[in-house]
Amino acid sequence: MHNEAANIAVLAQQLTRSTVKPIAWIVVDDGSSDDSRGSLSSVPTDVNTIVLTRDNAGGLIGGSAFTAWQYGVDHALSLYPDLSYIMKLDADVELPSDYLQKVLETFADSPEIALVGGVLIEKADREQTIHVPGPVKMYSAAGYRSLDSVPRVVGFDVMDEIAIKDAGLKVIVRKDLPFRVRRPIGASQGLVHGRRRNGQVCKWTGYWTPYFVLHATRYAFRKPYFVGSFAMIAGYLKASASPYSEHLRRAHALEQRGKLKNAIASPRKWLKSTYGVKP
Repeated sequence: MHNEAANIAVLAQQLTRSTVKPIAWIVVDDGSSDDSRGSLSSVPTDVNTIVLTRDNAGGLIGGSAFTAWQYGVDHALSLYPDLSYIMKLDADVELPSDYLQKVLETFADSPEIALVGGVLIEKADREQTIHVPGPVKMYSAAGYRSLDSVPRVVGFDVMDEIAIKDAGLKVIVRKDLPFRVRRPIGASQGLVHGRRRNGQVCKWTGYWTPYFVLHATRYAFRKPYFVGSFAMIAGYLKASASPYSEHLRRAHALEQRGKLKNAIASPRKWLKSTYGVKP
């Protein structure tokens, strides 16, 4: 968490009401300057909560959110080396009480399932329902191990799915498990900053150029509208060399070509299956 005083206590309350409790909830205070820790400690909970502190290294553009998550995971594995499941859970998530239970039940369907998550249902920030959104990712032990070579930088929550599929494992999106977030995705440091970061992620993760053009155009109709779209394009054009392997970037671009092909072949079907909306 980084300056999550307004959110972390709410998440603690939700985990307390969860029908399944985690073995451990590792909370990494990533250089907060507000009273995030005090807010968390104010909530009585029976969840095994461990709070770690580290300096925020590089901000969100530098990927601090992902290195902070890895810092927490490393600590968890040092305490519980035989964990079967590892989750990435953002502080601003509105988590239903049966969410963890249903996700864990899904893993029981097949040992090949490596990543499971629900769908974001905010109309103003609707995401594709064929991918697990970044705020709520749960990995099996095998799924987590398949990510060893994926850098913990911005774009990780795009390339993790590519790496998992490349390893012959499965990603399952539970469309019957909706969740909400209390602020737009990528807006913790402002929407314009978030759009610029999104553009960098697109370049780093190997977006196929026609797909990126459509992506940036779509965001022109979301706040902050054309300013955000231009910020995204600027982030894309000014991005430094990608930390991700060429193999994963090519696999991502190929997946996007397949999406666009399906959208052109059957727009109504694609809209319904990809965004869960009726055209």
